[in-house]
Amino acid sequence: DANGLPFLDNTYNSEKVINDQGLTVTDAFTEYTGAVDPRLDWSVGRRGIPFWDWGIHTGTDWIRDQTYAGPYVGKKQVYKKEQEGVWTEVGNWTSGWTANGYRMIRYADVLLLKAECEAMTGSDDLGFGEVNQIRARAANPDGFVKEDDGTTNAANYQISQYTTPFANATEAMTAIMFERKLELGQEGHRYFDLQRLGASILVAELNRILAYEQTMEWGDNLYGGCSVGPEDVNFPIPQRQIDVSNDKLVQNR
Repeated sequence: DANGLPFLDNTYNSEKVINDQGLTVTDAFTEYTGAVDPRLDWSVGRRGIPFWDWGIHTGTDWIRDQTYAGPYVGKKQVYKKEQEGVWTEVGNWTSGWTANGYRMIRYADVLLLKAECEAMTGSDDLGFGEVNQIRARAANPDGFVKEDDGTTNAANYQISQYTTPFANATEAMTAIMFERKLELGQEGHRYFDLQRLGASILVAELNRILAYEQTMEWGDNLYGGCSVGPEDVNFPIPQRQIDVSNDKLVQNR
């Protein structure tokens, strides 16, 4: 919002961030000038914004197929240009295997998990301090994506800390889960965050996202809806483990 805080009521989708969906690289394009969280441009590449040291993201020629993939490209898994041929293997049919290992967990994740525990158990400040610690780091302008001059912010980045403590566990969990989405975007956590909250929340959120995405230009490529029961939330127990337990372990469904 205008104060640099998230729209926790899901109204953030009411205003679209301008993108180049359906445009060629030669079509005129005006970048979005509204406020965005600075972590957006560390999570995805979008037209007009520098992409690591590869230069300015030019649009559709950086996307395999916009008709089903949309206008954005994941950024956190992509190596830098300076690492090409050094931290990548270039003898494969792909553009090169990367030696950038997957980070299973990082400090921000630890802090947000701690915040979640506080909220769920009603202890300490319900995770208020940990969430603000994450947001304070993200608000450091030295860490904003910069234009090629190295000093000008690449977009209108706005982020601030919460000033009013969380009133209850429900309010705290809403803020914490939204913060996980912002901080850990494209790192493979979102589904498991929802899974941890239970089948009903998982289904409601997935269907909310699907309903919105189906209004986009690529919506015809999406499933009509999601239906998941409590028995589907957890991965099945490997049959081998059931066998060696002499049937003491019972399959999830």
